[in-house]
Amino acid sequence: MTARSANLATLRDLNARSVLDALVREHKLSRAEVARRLGMSKPTANHAIETLTAAGLVREAARPEGELHYGAVFFEPAFDLGQVLGIDIGGRWIRGALADLGGGVVARYDHPRTEGGATALLADIAEVHARLTADAAPGTAGVLGTMVAVAGVVEPESGRMRVTSEQELEGYPIIEALSPVLPNLLDVDNDVNLAALGELRRGAGRESEDFAFLAVGSGVGAGLVLEGRLRRGRNGAAGEIDYPGHRPFAVDSPAADSLRALIADGHRAEVRAGRAAGGEEPPTPEELFARARLGDPFALKVVREEAHRMAGSIATIALVVDVPLVVVGGGVGLNGAVLLDPLRSRLAQMVPFPPRVQISELGDAAVLIGAVSVAAGTAWPRLIDTRLADARSTESPQGAIR
Repeated sequence: MTARSANLATLRDLNARSVLDALVREHKLSRAEVARRLGMSKPTANHAIETLTAAGLVREAARPEGELHYGAVFFEPAFDLGQVLGIDIGGRWIRGALADLGGGVVARYDHPRTEGGATALLADIAEVHARLTADAAPGTAGVLGTMVAVAGVVEPESGRMRVTSEQELEGYPIIEALSPVLPNLLDVDNDVNLAALGELRRGAGRESEDFAFLAVGSGVGAGLVLEGRLRRGRNGAAGEIDYPGHRPFAVDSPAADSLRALIADGHRAEVRAGRAAGGEEPPTPEELFARARLGDPFALKVVREEAHRMAGSIATIALVVDVPLVVVGGGVGLNGAVLLDPLRSRLAQMVPFPPRVQISELGDAAVLIGAVSVAAGTAWPRLIDTRLADARSTESPQGAIR
């Protein structure tokens, strides 16, 4: 190939990628809209769309409703060329999601964890993988990548788990163990970091470049998004504000085990005061929040203390990074209907510039949305490279740029 034909091929490739980027941002555009938005000539835009169509990366789309388009043909990215998987390893459940290459979830399966340590864990993950890949669309490239979320930090050099809430998994070579179980494993990352990315892409943080995601469940962790980017820290441990080794000293932690102790202490006091039946067991956190929503005085008192503890965690973040928004999630944190008012009130007393506090819009899917978004963000560009390279190999080197 001559230098001139190589330069022409490079320019055609750049034009095609620019058009595809515009279609990904806008979801669907006509040829005229592509040319106008990118400042291209109509012939150049048309040739780029022809290249992308030949590569199978875009396809004709239905016209937007409610507007006049005078017969214009619209195009959209072919995100259904393949799928990606996201798997969230929680304390009680292994949750999985199958998504297209745009990160749109097409199937989900939640599998209860079984006892038996690492061996049982791998078997549970294999079951989730099998269930979801059975739903992969026929005639596509299949599952092109899998992203796994864990409650802990994965050392970049060793692939081992650290600072995990499951002590039997401390030091476990998670990446090495998962590779045979999950074909096309892309990476393993902290669950709260992935939840923050989920909120950034599709949740409460999508309109904010600076925010924190606070997960309150079996532990307490934060994911920090600053200037639109996730900040991991030197060891990937940014936001680990309540890690297991710190737990014995965190008597005022909002984590679930501390909340259970708070409930038990309060319940014993209720029994001694004759306000509860002596043989009655303390309510679980789930029961407590249900009772609080019904106005139970004891439940509301405990919830107010839990909200104050959560405010302390948020104040720690606010005083260091001064973010305008904190999104709250996790098994405990999602009970926002009864937590938000006392939390906001207490937070306003603790910091001079309290951030806005909002409950996650994604619920228990925040981690999965982040996982499939990251997986799609890796798999889609790889597929683009492959498809455009194949298209170039069948294109005449004498083709002219239009």
